[in-house]
Amino acid sequence: MQHPTDKTTRLMNVKPMLVAVAAVLLSVGAYAQSQTQVYKVKPKLTPEQREAKRAEMKAKIAQMTPEERAAFKKARHEQMQARLNAMTPEQRAKFLERRRQHKAQHDQEGK
Repeated sequence: MQHPTDKTTRLMNVKPMLVAVAAVLLSVGAYAQSQTQVYKVKPKLTPEQREAKRAEMKAKIAQMTPEERAAFKKARHEQMQARLNAMTPEQRAKFLERRRQHKAQHDQEGK
């Protein structure tokens, strides 16, 4: 015959395990939500703001030495490659096509 406290003892051993499993699941969920995404949500700039930012970057790059400029361009290239590599093939194709269209439009405007 089974002693009545055996079942109670077994249940007492299971409760902490269930609490631990729940804590792990909650931690994993919180960690997953806190991870930054590859894509940044950038604010939409007005045409004036874009021109000002472009002029600011041009001035900043003009002040760099040739070595600094090369390092800057290399870093930007690596960032873009990391971004492209993180995309799915469909996203990459859509991004590259949009970039081609933008460059074509940019060339037509004579800028």
